[in-house]
Amino acid sequence: MGKNRELEAEKLFQEGYSLLEREDDDALTSSRIFVKPLQKAAKMKNAKAQFMIGYLLYVGYKDIPVNRKKGNRILKKTYPRLEELSNKNHDFQATKFLSEYYRVPLANYVKDVDKVNSLLSLSDTYLDMRLHNADNTSDYSKDVESVNPLSKKTDTTSYDQLVKAISELDESVDNTERLKIISDAADNGNIRACLFLGEAYMEGKLVPFDKDRAKLYFVEAEKGGSVKAKYLLGKEELEANFSKREAINGLNRIYQAAKDGLKDAQFYLGKVYYEGVYVQKDYKKAYVYFQASLARGEGKAEKYMQEIESKTGDRVLFN
Repeated sequence: MGKNRELEAEKLFQEGYSLLEREDDDALTSSRIFVKPLQKAAKMKNAKAQFMIGYLLYVGYKDIPVNRKKGNRILKKTYPRLEELSNKNHDFQATKFLSEYYRVPLANYVKDVDKVNSLLSLSDTYLDMRLHNADNTSDYSKDVESVNPLSKKTDTTSYDQLVKAISELDESVDNTERLKIISDAADNGNIRACLFLGEAYMEGKLVPFDKDRAKLYFVEAEKGGSVKAKYLLGKEELEANFSKREAINGLNRIYQAAKDGLKDAQFYLGKVYYEGVYVQKDYKKAYVYFQASLARGEGKAEKYMQEIESKTGDRVLFN
């Protein structure tokens, strides 16, 4: 398949996937507008589109008919191609999709929590690399980057130094040099560094507790596209109790992070609706968000879902 055709297939996949992600979580029926671009991309041999079609057929989605036999057949054929995209192109979405084979599990693969967590962590790393345009392993990667450019460039050496500095931090030794590397990277707009320092100052870990400084780093990370920073800023605004306006802004940030697939935000919103502290109590919405976070590996959500089921029975799903 020619490079132009690959790029066209990737554009169609991203269009379909984006439409699927934007569907209303609370609705029990699907608009299905995402199906056509995914099918077109799949016919053009886009492995990620093929995976999504097989996955939806096998697992089921809202009112779309399930066909586990056909879905399983597609998923078996797709795994090696996703693996190639992950290993060769450092494709964060392909890597994330691979984790589903071990989480559900799919296509006769064995359930493996450690494998799931490893693949999701690798996916996050690839996403961070893409955000900084540091993944230059192939011409294909560069071309795909041009389809959906995300952020500033950074040289690979600096990125490697940053990763090394973060991984070698230890409370029992002098971290001055390591923290300087991280701080310099943050000053140059590195999202991972900004997010790390925001969390460090918020927790007072390795650096003095400083909530205001933490928020400044979170804001910079959010500007660069960090979904987690968006969630942490929203959580801080919601829980600070400064004003109704800030609480609304905080909730909006958390909603967006949940919509973007962050399991922490989805679980948090589940608790918000379950407890009814900041919004009116709503077990149905709570269940939807708990279910979404559980699907992404948040084990604590299962307990809340069971409690809701014991309180409401099938009504939480079908009323």
